Amino acid sequence: MPTHTDIKGFFFDIGGVLVRVDASKSIQKIADILEVTPLQIRQAMSSKLLAEYETGKLSGNEFYQNLLNNCDSAKSIDFEFFKYLWQDVLFPKSDEIAFLKKLMKRYPVWLLSNTNDFHYDLMVQQFDILELVEGGTYSFIEGYMKPSPEIYQAALAKTPFTANEIVFVDDLEANVLAARELGMHAIHYFDYDQMLGELHDYIPEFIETI
Repeated sequence: MPTHTDIKGFFFDIGGVLVRVDASKSIQKIADILEVTPLQIRQAMSSKLLAEYETGKLSGNEFYQNLLNNCDSAKSIDFEFFKYLWQDVLFPKSDEIAFLKKLMKRYPVWLLSNTNDFHYDLMVQQFDILELVEGGTYSFIEGYMKPSPEIYQAALAKTPFTANEIVFVDDLEANVLAARELGMHAIHYFDYDQMLGELHDYIPEFIETI
């Protein structure tokens, strides 16, 4: 296990780590307006469609149009209201964000996230964390999603560090394993206390001040 002197910086995922993602209410509202079931909305948001959106192959407007077409509803939903509902699924985790702000006083931190233009716009407007970190690597800009190695390589290229000087925190095992394959230290996030416990192995002196 490396000591804290070996660790130079951190990458953090956003959704599932720094913010809670809960689309259930928004999906229900969209379903009600289109007069379809929530299941139909989820099926319309196919993994292929979401991947195309989150790798920037589709704009927010194109994603909206594809979703409506996939629902095959006689009803429609205003684009701006759809955008509002699509954004109203991210809820900041106060403990994790407060911790990150403390961490940034000692170590450089970058964000590394699979996300889309609607959610990025919301985070720019409402989440000050994006202004405080050193920078970020986002799938819809890079054209790749985690766990593709290209997005990790793009993130590393924005730092002055090597992979083994970075600790990456993500809530999905596949993303964690991919980071480790490239030589990063990676923590599979489950909850705040567990994250702190595992970070203690890397930066014990800092964690003991929390």
